[in-house]
Amino acid sequence: MWFIFVSTSTIVTLIIIVSLWEKFQTNPTITGLDTDFHNWDVPFPGISVCPYSPARREVIEEYVKEKWGESLTEEKINYLSNFVNLIANLSYDNMNELEAYKNDKIVPQSDFRALVYKVVDHCEDILFDCYWKGKEFDCCDAFFPAFTEKGFCYSFNSIHAEKIWPGKENTDEAEIKINYIYETDTKWTMEFDGNTTDNPYSIYIHSSDELPGVEMSPQHIWTQTVNKMFFASRTTYTTADARQLTAKQRKCIFEDEVKLKTAEKYSYWACMSDCRMRASMDKCNCVPFFYHQVSGFPYCDLEGLMCLSKIADELRRSLNCPCELGCENTVYEVEKLSNSMDEEPIEIGFVSWPMIRYKREVLFGWVDLLVAFGGIAGLFLGFSLLSGVEIIYYFTMRAACMIYRNSETLIKLEEESQEKILPNIDLGLKISKDETKISPAKVYPMVIPNKKMYANVPFLN
Repeated sequence: MWFIFVSTSTIVTLIIIVSLWEKFQTNPTITGLDTDFHNWDVPFPGISVCPYSPARREVIEEYVKEKWGESLTEEKINYLSNFVNLIANLSYDNMNELEAYKNDKIVPQSDFRALVYKVVDHCEDILFDCYWKGKEFDCCDAFFPAFTEKGFCYSFNSIHAEKIWPGKENTDEAEIKINYIYETDTKWTMEFDGNTTDNPYSIYIHSSDELPGVEMSPQHIWTQTVNKMFFASRTTYTTADARQLTAKQRKCIFEDEVKLKTAEKYSYWACMSDCRMRASMDKCNCVPFFYHQVSGFPYCDLEGLMCLSKIADELRRSLNCPCELGCENTVYEVEKLSNSMDEEPIEIGFVSWPMIRYKREVLFGWVDLLVAFGGIAGLFLGFSLLSGVEIIYYFTMRAACMIYRNSETLIKLEEESQEKILPNIDLGLKISKDETKISPAKVYPMVIPNKKMYANVPFLN
């Protein structure tokens, strides 16, 4: 019975400990609501405006004639214009079209960024009448050029936009400041107008430390049929206690926890970009020019782009990159669109003041795991930490000391035990025949009391 109870208790203890360990590995955190909305700054998201065709056809043809001369045939002009237009719109989606220009030495072979800057529409050509929080401002003071995996864009409130570009009046690096909104602001919106009659704009709403990427889809394709677009933000942050857990356990990574070669701070977008850039370097020893400049990651020439075009589908499928969300990340969801009665500017802003955030904190940490293990072992086996120390002590230090310090005594005891004659003890349960015999009882003479026996007892007389 003792063996059965101990075995059963051990099995139950192990089963419960395994289930606790699985809980610790898969679900050690809990996400709740943080309603203390008066004590945090609310950053306005990054707004990226990406024209369907960032370069106009007439500008491209002028560039072709200026670079290759006026004597080109119409067929050659169209051929070169199509190449320039492809470079201006280059992304992973259309990179395979470069195969048509393989081994053609007449087309530009490198320095594609400079080519794009010469043919794309400038900021003042596509954006005007800008208002921030109801106050007018110069669009080109806040919308900066941005090379993205979705093509050429102009981005507002994004720290990864280009700070220096050809044609900029001031050649110093532009200062990009993150814009915030406050409860006391009269408006929480940004407004602008554009020419979208024949050239729709893809509008991306994202965090200020991101740019449009392969995983993103535009929140709206603007053709001036909508004049208001309001969104809600869903912000999740993680408490510092979660650092005791691994990234796999908490399912997020702190911005200073993983060092990326291509970005100062970790984010999901930065990790995915870094993964694709590393894959491009491994396969073709270069990266596409629509990534930001990073030391050790040279831009591809035409031959390099041809190489990348062969693995473009693989790069677009994310390569199984080991990227987790950032421990502080924000998702923007469009909740309201208002149709325009005429060709009106578009107003983009918060649908309401963000009153809640999501807080991820530790529910089951290392201390909780240790307490749970000890409680289960104590309940079923009477086991404690001191018992474990004693077991380790007796089978390690104590045994070693006896072997090395008392070896002569151990040998003597062993010899005595071998020489000692052990009694023959029958441990069987069957009753022997000798034990069934009943020995005769001894007969003792009966003594009959009389008065002489109690003559000296007063109370009996």
